[in-house]
Formats: sequence, C-alpha cells, structure tokens
Amino acid sequence: MRAQRDPMKLFPLHAAGGSQRTVCVGTVTRARPQMLSNLLKSYSRLNVPEGIRLHFIIIENNETASLDQAVESFREQVPGSTVQYELETRLGIAFARNQALEAALAAGGDILTFADDDETVEEDWLAQLLAARDAQDCDIVASPVRLAPPPASASSWNRMIWSGMNRINRNSEAKSIRLLEMGKAKHIKLATGSWMGKLEFFRRTGLRFDNTLGLAGGEDWQLWTDALKLGAHTTWTPHAICHETVPVERLTLRYQYRRSRDHSSILIERRNSRDSKTGSLQTFASILGRVWTLSYCILAAPLTGGRTLVRGASCLGSIVGLLRGRLGYTSPHYQTTDGF
Repeated sequence: MRAQRDPMKLFPLHAAGGSQRTVCVGTVTRARPQMLSNLLKSYSRLNVPEGIRLHFIIIENNETASLDQAVESFREQVPGSTVQYELETRLGIAFARNQALEAALAAGGDILTFADDDETVEEDWLAQLLAARDAQDCDIVASPVRLAPPPASASSWNRMIWSGMNRINRNSEAKSIRLLEMGKAKHIKLATGSWMGKLEFFRRTGLRFDNTLGLAGGEDWQLWTDALKLGAHTTWTPHAICHETVPVERLTLRYQYRRSRDHSSILIERRNSRDSKTGSLQTFASILGRVWTLSYCILAAPLTGGRTLVRGASCLGSIVGLLRGRLGYTSPHYQTTDGF
C-alpha cells in the first residue's frame, strides 16, 4: 500500500537508484507551424531537474513532412537534448499519439509527456509534473491548461466569448483542486493537453490510445478510463501550468456548440456499446439536465454580460451530440484544424 501524503504538497524529485532517467517530451502537430514554434520555444526554456535527460519526440500528423526547418531550428535551441521527428500519415490524433508512445518505448524512455501544439508551457512545468508523479509513483499525472489572453485582433464579441470560456475552464480547475484535496484524484479526468505517463505501465499492460476513434477525438479520456480498469494509479497537480492559445476562429458560439456536440457524440457512442438499455436512461436524464441548464444560461445572459451564452451554446451542442450519438453518428471533429 502506498503511503498517504498531502496531495497539495510538493516533494523533492528523485531518480530511481540515483541513475539518470530519460523523459520523452511528446508533441503531436498538424498544420499549426507558428503555434508549434511557440510551444517548442517554451520547451527550450524548461528547467530540467538533475538526473533527467530530455528526448523530444515530434510527430507530424500529415500526408507529407513540412517541418524539417522548424525541427532543425529547435535542435539548435536544445543542444543538450535529442530531437526525433517522424511523420504519421494516417490522420487521427490517436494514431499520432500512439506513434509518439511507441517511439518513446523504443528509445528506452522512462517517462512520456504530452502538451498540445496550440499551447506553451511554463518553465517549471516539467519539474512540477515530475514532482507530483514521483511523490506517489503514479502511472499517469495531468495538470491544468489555462487560456492565454485573447489575440489583439479579437472583437468585443470574441472577448466576451473568451471570458465565458475562461470562466468555465477555471471552474473546472477549481473542481479538480477540490477533488485532489478530498483524496479523490482518481476521479479527475486526465487529458493529454498537460500529461505525463510512466512508460513501464504501458510496457507492462500494452495499453494504447484507441485508433478506432479516427478523427473524432476523445482518445485521451478513453485512455484514462482504460488505464483505471488496468489498475493505474493516477493523480493531478495544480502546479504544472500550460497556456492554450485560442485563435479567433474558436471565439464563436458556433465553435463552442460544435465542439461540445462532437465530444458528446463520442461519449454516448461509447456508452451505447456497453449497455443499450441503461445507456438510454442515462441519455434521457442527461438531456433533461442540460435542457434545464440551457434555459438558465439564456435567462441569465443579460445579467452576466452574455458570458453564460458560451455555456448555453455548449449545453445545446451536448444535447444534439447525445441524440446524434444514440443514432450511431460519430462526428469527425478533427477533419480540419484551426490555428496558425
């Protein structure tokens, strides 16, 4: 049995047996060269704990390679680390993440991390994830992804939507902190936007991201669910921070609706495959709850400066997604990418 420790307290990093460990920093990217460049620049500023060697793995999910120059430039920024660049031509985040995972295993890595190509990481991001992982020898740990300020080109309407998105995001972070303080870290859904996994767990179990999801997304939450079934010890830390760049294309109610619709379709399709009768009852109850929330969001919009409209758009999207999912429709959410 693992010793119980204060989940909010940081512990010193250590390398097993005093030996050096290899941390594979995985990045999956597609059609976002400038955003990727921003992420790589933040990687170059990472504080690397003693006893840690970094091996960067960049997987381009595209038909043809287009990042040779960017990768070479990054190699010059991290002379003390190794950089591996590969192409995954099968479109789908799960395919690309699995290629990064296989590359990390083949490299003999001890730890694998993920951050998304539309993010940047703080200088102590890696050290804080390692501290949380090492404190309890966790198999998987994740942390918050906060929204970067809206772009200068954002209109007043865009900024209002950003404010609503930010409020939802920070409320979700606060909920995770409460669960952590209550000793219920295993109930926190772990997404790969800011994520670290112990590679020995994946070697031993053979667990991988679900390639059958194709372009639908949701592969990270599915991996978390499957890992728990295999006995994974998971946790979450509030101290390792990433910042997500939100392009103007996402600062619309239409995008919030579509994103929530597509994610809900994925979740309900998974539920359908397990138990059709129970799934129908759960879907009906979920829709009723969302209709109530949608009504509140619309009525409260004048009193909140319109911020609740973002939650309302997400609610409407999830209602439609649940219904579409029950009909077996899976949306290719990542068929196209936004950003720059």
